[in-house]
Amino acid sequence: MVSAPLSLRPGAPPTAADAVVFGEALVDLFPDSSGLLLEDVERFVRHPGGAPCNLAIGLARQGIPTALVTQVGADAFGRFLKKRLQQEGIAIDGISTHKSARTGVTFVSVSATGERSFLFYRHPSADMMLTPAECSPQALLRGRLFHFGSSTLAKEPSRAATLAALAVVEKQRHTRLISCDVNLRPHLWPEFKEAPPLVRKVLASCDVVKLTDDELPILCGTESIEAGAAAVRKLGPSVVVVTMGERGAYLDCPQGTAYFAAESIPVVDTTGAGDAFTAGLLATLLVCLSGPGAASLRERIAELPLEALKRACTHGTHLAGQVCTQFGATTALPRIPPPPPVPKVPPIQKRKR
Repeated sequence: MVSAPLSLRPGAPPTAADAVVFGEALVDLFPDSSGLLLEDVERFVRHPGGAPCNLAIGLARQGIPTALVTQVGADAFGRFLKKRLQQEGIAIDGISTHKSARTGVTFVSVSATGERSFLFYRHPSADMMLTPAECSPQALLRGRLFHFGSSTLAKEPSRAATLAALAVVEKQRHTRLISCDVNLRPHLWPEFKEAPPLVRKVLASCDVVKLTDDELPILCGTESIEAGAAAVRKLGPSVVVVTMGERGAYLDCPQGTAYFAAESIPVVDTTGAGDAFTAGLLATLLVCLSGPGAASLRERIAELPLEALKRACTHGTHLAGQVCTQFGATTALPRIPPPPPVPKVPPIQKRKR
């Protein structure tokens, strides 16, 4: 019931990318003003949504060539997402189209203080119907980073697709990093008790893990930020970051630990703040890991100086703050301006004798 992405037909090379993001791409519908309950909203504004989609946009705006691997419906919202992602410079040749399941839609209600409530239309949506057959190794094995979240693990067939994608990437561990934004959504899981052991299992394959303080009791059985982060790092990752909303973030890595304060900003909408943090974190890490090295990327990230990791977290808190200043998960995400063009040197004029 799916059609393969056109540009990944046999013999067609994938678009180059330094980061591959795997997971849901949705449409978020926001009220045109804050402080309204959904039943009182008369007009909505459309934005791209879904944590992986938000992250892909964030990485692209930070100058990281990025590809998104997901599935959308053969509908207007699916076409909207593809067009918007292409406008952001994101490779969409890893996006397949489901012929019957529709693109997921989320209605977002934003309070006067920027807090959100959600109404989901995903029963199931096309991203949930992604299968291993749509996860082409060509689409997955690009660049230095593979990123995923837990939402596609919630149920079949996307659970099998996620595990299959991880298996493909793990075979090339010497040349790429694996990162995960846990992003637990209990309403997606038919049996939520399955989530903690499965998520802990996949985190063991990761180099970088970002999660929230609310997820620590579920995964680690503790509300302690320090103990929870240490427990996650013992699973295998080198870099673990716990975000805490307006209280900032906490880093645990082989070189030490550190807290980071959130920036003081006028909050309009907190949607996508965590995704923006992850974009800043990962983009900075990729820049720090640029250049040749004899060791594998997994070894190199474990040996990064603490100051480099602090710089990555500081950039993440900055982007998270910026996102909160406007409606939409990516509306206020800043773009790194492209480098100035290299000036053309006029040809040397030969003197006439």
